[in-house]
Parts: sequence; C-alpha cells; structure tokens
Amino acid sequence: MSSKLCILVVDDCMDIANAIKLTLQLDDYNVDAYDNPLLALDYFKSNPKKFTAVISDIRMPVMSGIELVTNIKKLESNVIAIFMTAFDVDYVKQDLEKCDYEIAGIFQKPLKMKDLSERVRKHLTND
Repeated sequence: MSSKLCILVVDDCMDIANAIKLTLQLDDYNVDAYDNPLLALDYFKSNPKKFTAVISDIRMPVMSGIELVTNIKKLESNVIAIFMTAFDVDYVKQDLEKCDYEIAGIFQKPLKMKDLSERVRKHLTND
C-alpha cells in the first residue's frame, strides 16, 4: 500500500483520534489527528490536496463532523467521508440525510478497529 495516502481523523476525544491514527498507520497510511474540528479545518485548508479521506465524529463541540466534512468537500470534493458516532446510528441518520455528498461509511462507537481498517482500505484502494 502506498504511504502517500493521507487521512484526516477528527474526534473531540484525542484518545480515540490517536487510537484510529495508530491503527491506520499500521496499514501504512499517513494520518493527521485532531480533537478540534476548527483546527482540523484550518489545517485542511492549508493542505487540501494532501488528503484522500476524512474520518470524523459526528457530534463535537464548536462544529459538528457533518459541518466539518461539508466545508472540506467544498474545498476538495473527492475526499472520502467516513463518520463515527457514540449515538445509535438510526439517531443520526436524519442528520446524515441532509448531506449532499456520498458517505463511505458510518461506525458506531466503541469502534472495532479491524472493521474500520478494512472499510478504509476498501474505499481507498477501490477493492
């Protein structure tokens, strides 16, 4: 797998963001992790062509993951969007239906890292 594929991970709990980062680094991805969606968006704005995918929590203070990814997609429409949530997936589906872009996946916390890793690999390598 090419180490050139980069992923942006955003979760308001840095422990979760770092766990995802470490898991995906084992799969040979470059990963930048943030616990603040505003800082993550600022970083993305300065590097819009760097990222292949963004993995974001849906519910975060200051800015939701949906708002974050919507802003990212305005800058780089080809970025793959994957969401995660501590809420029941049915509970957030109404919010996700408002998105005018494709969502590659949604994971419920606690995350199964093997499933996340497999789904990311599938979407980034078109398997």
